Amino acid sequence: MSTQTNSHDSVRVVPEMFTASRPSLRSVPPAPGSDPQVVTISAAEMVRLTGVGRERLRTWERRHDFPQPVRCRNNVRRYPAEDVRHVIAVSRAVDQGVPLAEAIEQTLANRNESPTFGSLGAALDHAPTPAIAIAGPEPLSVVWTNGATQAAPDAPEVGSSLMDELPAFGPSARATIQRLLIGEGSDVNVITHADWIGTFPAERRSVAWRVPPEMSTEAVVVLVQLPEGAAQRHVPGVPGSSAVEQTAVWGAAAREARKALQQEHGIASAQRALSELVKGTGGADAFLATIHAGHLRTATSVRGTIPPKTIDIAGDCDIARAIADAEVDWLGDESLKMLGVPLRTQAIVVPIICGHETIGGMFLLFNDELPLADITRELLQSLATTVGAVLQRERNAAAAEAARAAVTA
Repeated sequence: MSTQTNSHDSVRVVPEMFTASRPSLRSVPPAPGSDPQVVTISAAEMVRLTGVGRERLRTWERRHDFPQPVRCRNNVRRYPAEDVRHVIAVSRAVDQGVPLAEAIEQTLANRNESPTFGSLGAALDHAPTPAIAIAGPEPLSVVWTNGATQAAPDAPEVGSSLMDELPAFGPSARATIQRLLIGEGSDVNVITHADWIGTFPAERRSVAWRVPPEMSTEAVVVLVQLPEGAAQRHVPGVPGSSAVEQTAVWGAAAREARKALQQEHGIASAQRALSELVKGTGGADAFLATIHAGHLRTATSVRGTIPPKTIDIAGDCDIARAIADAEVDWLGDESLKMLGVPLRTQAIVVPIICGHETIGGMFLLFNDELPLADITRELLQSLATTVGAVLQRERNAAAAEAARAAVTA
């Protein structure tokens, strides 16, 4: 246990929040369905709050039923605000070596447990957005700040009073925090206030969780500031582009790749096609791989950043699942490590299918996850089919040559 002294000369006992080697994975509430009382945030806000890309969230949802979005009337995804801390915790656990399926399984297994101050702090300390914890209800004062808040020059400090030292929180925000602290209403809410690390009086919103006294030494409200103007991710080199413009970029790149397949022959044409795809979409690199008896044999990447290697994909991994499902998908961290993809680089796998058989894959590398519209996925699948025809011709030619050699030997 540790103590912090606030500006009102009172001593608050704050739980040890970061003693565990990895964050405690806490509850995910049952799927909220259409419950109007559930506080939700947009997919873009979830991305900015957690640092987990939109495509990866969709992959997690599709393969592990986590997180579970709320569907609006226009079928747009929104996420329960409660899931922010769970997504961050799972992401951090994966970064520390816990397999994704295991991290999510632990989260879902403890869905009925209440959050603790320690679990929230451990999850949110490394969140890419400011977070603070407030105790009260009288006086209201800051008892914890995360890394993003501490990095700001004029940010609140432990002991800061909401009444005297933090003009970001007006009477309405303070009243809402006080109601949360005494357990009035929902344990999760959204609070409007001024930016506590930016230029006042810019209006911002924060997701607020109440941590009850039995889970801490006192009732605490943890606030995580929602991002301003949640930005849509875009294809590199096309700042602010719309989904339609992004699709046009992919379409143009795919056309150039097809031209390369027509202008050259054999494996060289497939490599050239990948090079055109990388150039046209602003990608980092790309490489081809073929499947042989449960092993993936990769070729040198078009920009030379990844050497050839042979990987066993007989086990349960993203690559094997994507190939089995014939899906264009983003790869998880374990698969990226298996492939030797550079740090902070993401990869898409596009299964190569020929004659109803998956014979390999195209792997496209980017510095960030990008939104992949259905039409983009179809473009990539169509291109991969053409590449598959090239690879199959090479395979057949090699088999024929081997047969001739055996006859003449």
